[in-house]
Amino acid sequence: MRRKRLRKKEAKRISEELRETAGVDVSGDMDIVDFGEVKVILVNNEPLLIEYDGKHYVSVYGAIKLKPAKYMVKVDEGALRFIMNGADVMKPGIVYADERIMEGDFVYVTVEGKESPIAVGIALCSGKEMREGKGKAVKNLHHLKDKIWKHFYG
Repeated sequence: MRRKRLRKKEAKRISEELRETAGVDVSGDMDIVDFGEVKVILVNNEPLLIEYDGKHYVSVYGAIKLKPAKYMVKVDEGALRFIMNGADVMKPGIVYADERIMEGDFVYVTVEGKESPIAVGIALCSGKEMREGKGKAVKNLHHLKDKIWKHFYG
C-alpha cells in the first residue's frame, strides 16, 4: 500500500469539509493510503479519516477519538454481528437515529448500551425515516475488524 503526503492546501480543504459535514475539527500533516474503494487519511499518523467517492468522512477510529456531536445511529444488539461482517444497517435494527441526519450525510453507528462506534457510513434516508418501515438505512463504509481496521490495529 502506497502512502502519499497531501499538500497543506488540500489538508486544509479536507479539514474544512469535515467541520461542515461531521462537526469535528482535525488538523495536522495528512497522508493518504489507498485501500481500493476506500482510502484512509492519516492525520499526524493516526487513521482518523476516510475518503469514499471523492468525499471525506471520519473513520471508526476517528469517531471513537473525535466523538462527533451529531449523526449518531444506534442499533440493537441483534444487528451487531451483521454490521461487523460488513452488512449495511437495516431500518428494523435501529433503535435511535439523530433527527438532524439527512440523506447522504456521514453517520456513525453504535450498539445499544455501548457508546463506542462500531461502524461509519452514509445515510440512505433521513434520521426520521430510519426508524420507519423496512429496508437499508445506512451504507456501511468501514467497520471494526474490517481490512482497514486490521491493517492499523492487527
